[in-house]
Amino acid sequence: MAGGDNEQNLLNISTNLLFELNTSGRILYANRKAEQTWQISARKSLRLIDYLDALSVNVIDNALNRVITGNAPCNFILTDRGRLYAAALYPPSSGRLLLCLEDISDRHNLSVKLQKTARRLDFAEKTANLGYWEINTRTRKIYWSAEMYRIFGLPEGRLSPRRNLIREQMLPEDIPLYKAKLRELLVRGRNVDGVLRLRRLDGRLIHCSFRAGLIYENHQRLIAGTFQDITAMIETQKELQHAKQQAEELSNAKSYFLAQASHDLRQPMQALKIFIATLLEEKLTSHQHHLAQKIEDSAENLNTLLDNLLDISKIEAGGVDYRPVVFDIGLLVGGLAREYRELAKDKDISFRCVPLHQYVNSDPVLIERVIRNLLNNAFKYTKDKILLGVRRCGKDVCLIVMDNGCGIAPEDIKNIFTDFYQSRQQFCRKKQGAGLGLGIVSRIAGLLKTEVEVKSKPGQGSCFSFKIPQNKTPH
Repeated sequence: MAGGDNEQNLLNISTNLLFELNTSGRILYANRKAEQTWQISARKSLRLIDYLDALSVNVIDNALNRVITGNAPCNFILTDRGRLYAAALYPPSSGRLLLCLEDISDRHNLSVKLQKTARRLDFAEKTANLGYWEINTRTRKIYWSAEMYRIFGLPEGRLSPRRNLIREQMLPEDIPLYKAKLRELLVRGRNVDGVLRLRRLDGRLIHCSFRAGLIYENHQRLIAGTFQDITAMIETQKELQHAKQQAEELSNAKSYFLAQASHDLRQPMQALKIFIATLLEEKLTSHQHHLAQKIEDSAENLNTLLDNLLDISKIEAGGVDYRPVVFDIGLLVGGLAREYRELAKDKDISFRCVPLHQYVNSDPVLIERVIRNLLNNAFKYTKDKILLGVRRCGKDVCLIVMDNGCGIAPEDIKNIFTDFYQSRQQFCRKKQGAGLGLGIVSRIAGLLKTEVEVKSKPGQGSCFSFKIPQNKTPH
């Protein structure tokens, strides 16, 4: 190439590949970068296409023809050996053409990655209805992502430092909250968030969750944040709340009806028990007496089930109040022991009571109902022993009901207080009830502000206990 040493040095320090070609495409000169890249220092008499991939030969030939015939520069893209070049071919001067190749492979790969990332971010924004925005606090320059425009229902590009499109579409009553949040952000530097309502240009009202924080870029402060359209979530929450309210109203109506109708439901059962008792007093054959006894047992089971259902309904309807008084727990337990001792004799069960005369402060009616349900449960499952006991536990009194029945499997303990739950344990051959008694116990324990604890071993028995507060004196 013509020119002095300075020009040669400048060409050799260039990061681009520089060539001088004759009109047939033969290499007359290559700078150092070209020599190193294509290893052509010793063979400069070869044509350029001799160093190119087969796919690039036609590209060079076409470029040479266009430049020579048109006498005008030609820009094109050339690929070779997995690299990408931005090529510029200039018309001949004194029969020589200048070719400049800039390796843009890394730039192109980065651009492809950025485009892929941008597509993914755009997809994520669309999927989550989440838009990004930022504003330069000094220049007032604003940036919105594509999803911000979609959320606000605006065509892209309608941003101006003179207009606050967010406030323009915000409901007036929500503007003070938005301004207060931004003020808190600027003063305290803490991230802020909230929920706002916007009126889009198409008239649709939407709910948006927004977050904002401060970022610093090139020594400039920017407010950056997100807006997420949560309208669908808000509407779903409202529908769920409405459905929940309807379900609660229906449940309350059911419970109220059963609680109010308890007298009408219990009256026929009382009459049936009287008729059965009268029948058993008659002179019956052995077979007739056996049948009458079966009828009495079935009626008693039905009456227990009805009582449990009505008790649950009354509790859920708010018809059971907690009325604490100071009383002697020993007297209450002793009375129950005398009653259940007779039942134990009929069933050949050893019944033991360990009372404790101690004043407590609680509701005796509710406590009696808890103990009765626990005793009924013990009689249902025990082999032949039941213990009813009272003992001091620090500042409390602990009531205990134990049996030596079939016990409860560890995986069943957490479920036994659920209504109608029936354990499927194979080692228990006892006839199970409807599964309501312990549910009532759990509800009443909640009213007493206590908790029933259960300890059990399959095949050995169970122990139910709960605590109530002591009271040192009867007053």
